[in-house]
Amino acid sequence: RALIMKQMRAAGYEVIPCENGREAIDRLKEIGSGIVVADWEMPDMDGLECCRAVRELCELQVLGQVYFILLSANHEKEQVVLGFDAGADDFVVKPHHQQELIARVKAGERLLGLQNELVSRQREVAKINAEVVILNRRLEKLANTDGLTGVWNRRYAFEQLQRTWSLSLRHDRPLSVIMLDVDRFKKVNDTHGHKAGDGVLVLVSAILSRQIRDEDFCGRFGGEEFLVVCPETELPEAVQLAERLRSVIEACPVPIDGGELTVTISLGVAQRFGRHGQPEDLIAEADELLYRAKQNGRNQVWMATADRTGGPYGHALAVAAGAAELDPGAAI
Repeated sequence: RALIMKQMRAAGYEVIPCENGREAIDRLKEIGSGIVVADWEMPDMDGLECCRAVRELCELQVLGQVYFILLSANHEKEQVVLGFDAGADDFVVKPHHQQELIARVKAGERLLGLQNELVSRQREVAKINAEVVILNRRLEKLANTDGLTGVWNRRYAFEQLQRTWSLSLRHDRPLSVIMLDVDRFKKVNDTHGHKAGDGVLVLVSAILSRQIRDEDFCGRFGGEEFLVVCPETELPEAVQLAERLRSVIEACPVPIDGGELTVTISLGVAQRFGRHGQPEDLIAEADELLYRAKQNGRNQVWMATADRTGGPYGHALAVAAGAAELDPGAAI
């Protein structure tokens, strides 16, 4: 040990002498990685046991990169194979040649350098990949959400409705939609300015996001028009949700310069029935009901049943089954 320590230090290496394998492992844990030159025959824990223990610690990532050179006076092929099977990187027969041992240590040093460089690059690649994932998520969010309100935009909301529609058809499950529109929104912009109008849209979208269930979703479908999709929902439940949205929004005024602005919305609610051949038909019916609500005074919920009988929430259904056509109203 003293001889090898002297030779290695003369070659410019920092050397930590150890009396046995256990001491070597303890020191390795302190420094994390390095080159081990170990005699096969050692007290307490020999070189072979030490090598196996080091490899286990490396696999558990307790240790970093370790290059293990095993020394032995026995140069039989079986002995050499046994050493490599234990995890040794190199094997030197004693008595060793000084320059040969230094050359093998230098080879191990180069290999450790390459391995560390590879690990460093892998970490850089992993970091870049993580940044790409984050960037893609941000881009996806930008592509799928409305920039002002933060809810889904028209395109993505309709894509989600199509998926929900397919599941509803496949499993014969109910599906309802709510179309809602801010009442007299143009007057808000003309009277109080577009900043106030933006504040109204932000308030409405925030209330929608808080009031709907986790399985529901909403999107901005037009300028001041929003779509709420309610999977696994019959018409009465969807109408109750629509009425809650109407009443909560009416009860939450928007702060404007010098005061507050009361906001109301009109809503149309439709459930998927046999007459709806595609998602567009369901949205069109809810949209027609929305404009019927506007025609009849705004700030109310209109619905249509399976036989297309329609009317406002909370009142007797005003449209008879024979008068099935729901004409879009002109009042906005």
